[in-house]
Amino acid sequence: MRLSPSVLLALSLIALPMAGAKADLPQAEIYALSETLPPLSYDENGIHKGFSNELLQMMLHESGLHAVIQLKPWSRALREAQQVPNTMLYLTVRTPEREEMFKWIGPALPLPIELFRLGGGHARPYTSLDDAKKAVVAVARDTPGQKMLENLGFVENRNMILTNDEAQSAKLLYAHRVQYTAGVSLFQRYALKQMKMDPELLDSVQVLDDSTQFYFAMQKDSNPQYIARLQAALDKIKQDGRYASLIKRYAHP
Repeated sequence: MRLSPSVLLALSLIALPMAGAKADLPQAEIYALSETLPPLSYDENGIHKGFSNELLQMMLHESGLHAVIQLKPWSRALREAQQVPNTMLYLTVRTPEREEMFKWIGPALPLPIELFRLGGGHARPYTSLDDAKKAVVAVARDTPGQKMLENLGFVENRNMILTNDEAQSAKLLYAHRVQYTAGVSLFQRYALKQMKMDPELLDSVQVLDDSTQFYFAMQKDSNPQYIARLQAALDKIKQDGRYASLIKRYAHP
């Protein structure tokens, strides 16, 4: 169907303010990629929410930089973040294998791996890992927690059950299907809240590892000034109390 000249003119006049509005938007220096991983990162009604998104927004505001943010499957985000300069991957664990793949900003979040039992008046006695080895521990598959338990001598289908995620591990614990879980307090407590279970009954009996940290990872050929400005912004947010307030609000130890 051909449009009349008058209709074309009307459409062009409507489009002009929209084009002007786009021209007024600041140009993004950074392409930021994350995954859907509540409570760290998720979308709600088109708004990026969660701890890592809030922290990133603080850092962008403090540094004067702008970013286009997208949530994608983790494997895809990890692949894309290695290819294009000024692409950020967040949050991700800094490991020796990844050290040369990225430039790092952080640390952004401590990620202690802990052993949990169901607390309360009838909590299972615990004195050492030997107690857990005589019971059954649930841990999410392909996580640092699984590797740590295996290194400590736990064996799948004997005293260790592999689950799909931290939520499933916590659910098995609260259903008395296992005696312990291994993982991250932040994830398990969030999952318990979503399942309408009392997260205060999740009782940590031992820290298995407290060296793991989450970072913002920038593609290795990214503008070094952007990296420096974002690191300085994060340092300031930690110094002035905003970071501590954010950690407290998400109930992370």
